[in-house]
Amino acid sequence: MNLLSVLAGVSILVEAALGGAGGSGTRDAGTPTAAAPLPAMLARIDELHRRRDERAAVAEEERLADAAVARAPTDYGALWRAARLYFWLSDDPGLPHEQRSKLGKVGWDLAERAIAANPNDVAGYYWAAVCMGNYALGLGVVRALSQGLEGKFRDRLGRATALNDGYQWGGVEIAWGRFFQKLPWPKRDRRAAEDHLHRALALNPNALRARVYLAGVYLDAGRPADAKPLLDQVAAAPGDRYDPPEERRAKAIATGLSAEVAAQLK
Repeated sequence: MNLLSVLAGVSILVEAALGGAGGSGTRDAGTPTAAAPLPAMLARIDELHRRRDERAAVAEEERLADAAVARAPTDYGALWRAARLYFWLSDDPGLPHEQRSKLGKVGWDLAERAIAANPNDVAGYYWAAVCMGNYALGLGVVRALSQGLEGKFRDRLGRATALNDGYQWGGVEIAWGRFFQKLPWPKRDRRAAEDHLHRALALNPNALRARVYLAGVYLDAGRPADAKPLLDQVAAAPGDRYDPPEERRAKAIATGLSAEVAAQLK
């Protein structure tokens, strides 16, 4: 037996011992795979999404989401869940802008297919808007506007607002706030951004990202003293009130923004 055969045998034994789960050791015989019935796959995707800031969980979620869409390319539940995942991937502040933009475009395309499958539900419109937003931020807002994305974003998020403005724990209003904050002058409207972010906090008083973005509005307006208490609240929040991975990401974004606030307060 040669060395390659020995190594192959060891690899097989190790994967078997770990349940074939990419080294996570968490998969068991009852865990749905890409060959499972579609409802079981979607339920597993939802379960994994609640742990999406764990590397093994998000890797398995991506495999299952892609497999679900490949198997059922017009299924609304598979499409919006895949768009939801690609929003999360494109929202990673540690990725280069170009990569975030590419992931956002994948999510946007999936969400548009979800809208075509079911034009009467909020999820397709919401995930289309926020994925489009990450695609635009990666491109650069001015370039995105030149491609006509402002009207498309307003349309998708407007439909989401009409269907359920409380979707995703106030996420619709948070998206509006971010939109008005990030528009270039003279389109930028800090008052509208502030109003929408306050509405998000009325819908979900625990919303950490709404506080982070509101702090960003104040910081951009030269009001670091108003931004600091919001970021302090985010830092002190327990991080397990509505969506722990999202709360942890908001805390990470707030940490970076706090340095800018401290510099302005000097």
